[in-house]
Amino acid sequence: MATSFFHEETLPADASGKSTLVRYYYDDIAGEVLMRSFCLFAEPARTEFIDNERTPFADLRADLKAHLLEFLARKKRIDIRLAS
Repeated sequence: MATSFFHEETLPADASGKSTLVRYYYDDIAGEVLMRSFCLFAEPARTEFIDNERTPFADLRADLKAHLLEFLARKKRIDIRLAS
């Protein structure tokens, strides 16, 4: 499996100060996005893994599709430069 990190977002903290960090990776073999979620705790400072989730490209939010397409275009340009 060839996965590449392309985006990260932190969701707002709740009343207890716990926020959620979501990292997005693209799996170019399956054509899916892998989302890894973590809880971020302020007191005491620590990170806790929540879950992995796979989502087809078609089911992504529009802003995430834009991030992914930009990432893939940049990667393609780099590959072309290295090949020449």
